[in-house]
Amino acid sequence: MFRRSKSRSESRHDVQTEARLRNHREQEEKRLEEAEAEKQLQQKAEKLAISEPKLSSGSRPHTQARSAFPFYPARAVVADEKVPWAVKWPDYSPTTFTAPHVLANDSTVKPGGWADPVDPTSVDWPCRASYEGPIAFDGHQQPLNPRGRTGMSQRGYLGKWGANHAADPIVTRRCPDKPGTPLEVVVIKRRDTGEWAIPGGMVDAGELVSMTLRREFEEEAGNVPESERERFEDLAGRLFTEANGHEVYRGYVDDPRNTDNAWMETVAMHFHCSPELGKMLALHAGDDAADVQWLEVGTPEYKKLYASHKMMIDMIDLDHCRA
Repeated sequence: MFRRSKSRSESRHDVQTEARLRNHREQEEKRLEEAEAEKQLQQKAEKLAISEPKLSSGSRPHTQARSAFPFYPARAVVADEKVPWAVKWPDYSPTTFTAPHVLANDSTVKPGGWADPVDPTSVDWPCRASYEGPIAFDGHQQPLNPRGRTGMSQRGYLGKWGANHAADPIVTRRCPDKPGTPLEVVVIKRRDTGEWAIPGGMVDAGELVSMTLRREFEEEAGNVPESERERFEDLAGRLFTEANGHEVYRGYVDDPRNTDNAWMETVAMHFHCSPELGKMLALHAGDDAADVQWLEVGTPEYKKLYASHKMMIDMIDLDHCRA
């Protein structure tokens, strides 16, 4: 059977049709790839947003962690809208800094060292936890700050990659010497920044949070003469009981020492003094604090507390502070 060969115009039409189909397939494949990439980006954003607090109108996210710290070099400037990791920023170039004393205390090199090794891939991550949820990592296997960019990479003054856990005792009393017996809280003046803060500290490896709370309070607010030591420890023992303690916060701390790869987290426990105990509990600054005082809640000085400490105190249940 005779078959007519295609004319030149028909052949050209077939080539054009095939090119259009190929172009359509390529565009569809590209669209699917972009959709998958967008899906993965959204999943990463949701993962990093675990436990993200709702911000009130006018609030700025992650403010202290982008601010200056006296012993840090200048951070790269990170605008509010560039904080989330989900926001693409290919030109992001954070300041790289790990303090020399952190490097010198590498626990894999120095006996008794308290810091992680330089290489984050050598950390036993399955044994590490964050109160914020699963830890995300960048392409270099460095943990990512769950609240976003800070303008600084590496660890700064923090010993551990990822979450550095602390415990903060919020100790309150009703002041009997002021009209209306206003609520007061124990605060110490930090030696590094000069700011007033809750007398907390780092949780040592294997240490219970309850032990850390009492230890830090005694170290930072209980530098009493030896003749008063026994009485002070008795009062502290009566204060730091399981029945008297109420957890008010567990999670990320917006701290000026934070970096992209290391950050502070805490458990804040509230302990309220009875009228007798509140009156008897003398306060004397320890080695880690420049000063210590009972600070009235709501005063201008109170509103300037270090890091997220005001936020945590504001969360206490006032029903526990009636006396």
